[in-house]
Amino acid sequence: MVELVAAFGEAIGTPFVAERLGRFDQQVTTKFHRDGAPEESLLVLGYEPSSIQSRFFLADACRAARDAGVGVNAFLSANNPMFPSGERLLGPYVQELLVPRDTGAIVVVNNSLFPDDAPTPHLLGLLHKGTIERPDPQARRVINSMGLTPDVPNAKRLPDVEILRFLNRDDLD
Repeated sequence: MVELVAAFGEAIGTPFVAERLGRFDQQVTTKFHRDGAPEESLLVLGYEPSSIQSRFFLADACRAARDAGVGVNAFLSANNPMFPSGERLLGPYVQELLVPRDTGAIVVVNNSLFPDDAPTPHLLGLLHKGTIERPDPQARRVINSMGLTPDVPNAKRLPDVEILRFLNRDDLD
């Protein structure tokens, strides 16, 4: 995951730094959301092989807002995707991403969310959610999570010791 992020940053000319790291067993369905992070951020999810079946969805709230003629923050405030009515409005802007369960997989999500009056161009982020068909308390569905932000002056960044711990740990948050 770290090598992928470094290569991605090199390819686009913007290096990224870790501002949060996590490793957890997720066996609950989530609603569409953006992980709390700086305005410009990436979310990298590393799925370990698991017997637990899950589904992963992305929603383009920026496009839904544009089509509704409002800013994305105004759109999300008026149409909270945590509620069924807000999620229904995102329906035409949702795409399922097939994540295999029997092998590892890495998913990179643009987690950015700028103010409605932010100057362009800037990254337009996506919301994401996961559904779990049948949780299994006897099994694990481990996800390694990296919250990243561009390496700019004053960027919140984790110390190297935290990154080394993340890379070498087996325990969960």
